[in-house]
Amino acid sequence: MEERLPQVIPMDVDHSFRGKPHHCGGRFKSPPSPHSDGRQSREMIQVLWHLLRRGNLPLSDVSDHLWTREQALEGLGRHVSGEASNAEIQLTWLGQSCFYFRVGGLGIVTDPFLGKRASPIRYSGPKRLVVSPLTLQDLDIDVIVMSHNHYDHFCAETLSQVRNKASITVITTLGLKPLFESLGYRRVLELDWYDQARIGEVSFYGLPAYHFSGRSLWDADATLWASFGIDAPEGRLFFAGDTGYGPAFREAGSLTGPYDIALVPIGAYAPRSVFAAVHASPEEAVAMGEDLGAERLVGMHWGTVRLTTEPFWEPREKFLDHQRGPAREVLAIGETRSVPVGRSSS
Repeated sequence: MEERLPQVIPMDVDHSFRGKPHHCGGRFKSPPSPHSDGRQSREMIQVLWHLLRRGNLPLSDVSDHLWTREQALEGLGRHVSGEASNAEIQLTWLGQSCFYFRVGGLGIVTDPFLGKRASPIRYSGPKRLVVSPLTLQDLDIDVIVMSHNHYDHFCAETLSQVRNKASITVITTLGLKPLFESLGYRRVLELDWYDQARIGEVSFYGLPAYHFSGRSLWDADATLWASFGIDAPEGRLFFAGDTGYGPAFREAGSLTGPYDIALVPIGAYAPRSVFAAVHASPEEAVAMGEDLGAERLVGMHWGTVRLTTEPFWEPREKFLDHQRGPAREVLAIGETRSVPVGRSSS
């Protein structure tokens, strides 16, 4: 007999989205932002022209940014070897916003994009410039956490190759269940902001984010986007998905924090006049972590595809060199690292 799906219920916290101001007649919108959205500006045309000419240029050297498959498989073994102490979580990065970790007996993967392009067109669009040495077939997956439906997060090519789809539980946002079901997934939980679901010993919280959604010209903002809190016996993690920065994170921190580890986006931010409302800068990623009460930050959403115009390596440099804020680190693609948890670790 198939195991019953967990129940999705509202969190018992007094939050500002209780009246669902982000629901707009079948569409969704972000929280009020301190930034203007410049994606409809003339400057956006210049960004697209730049990416058309230079976006898929190959990188000259990724040796310090990419583990070999042999290294990656050896590192992956640490998830099941018992190597980690009670004060750390083994964290593997597969590029962009895709992480793998095990907590509460569950293998969890976030936003798995391992395809060749972040595009609806097979032979055009942003090309993945750093290929992961690991595939989803290398991972023991119980739960997929999906923040929204953009192609560099929801990759149908990647998701269709997952084994045991019928037994994997998907934690995602409102409106994405049909897309997952079309790929063969049967255990799909859609969360609104400040909804929660519990699987075994692990609780998942849907939380606000400053972004947008769409996979075509006709479905703009028809499905929701979110960040997520994950509360497990080993520690508490925050997964930002894809987002700009704003006061909703301070509220989320006060209601659901503090967190041991926050996985925060640090790339795809330039020019700020175009992308500030939907993509955090490295400095804002640090501020986001502070607002959430996070002890340690791990950078993501960078170093995989070119979606904007900042220099390719700049997000890592700005994130790590920022003078204030929580402890922070960046992994190489394919790397597994023991990340400390607990309020005394830093």
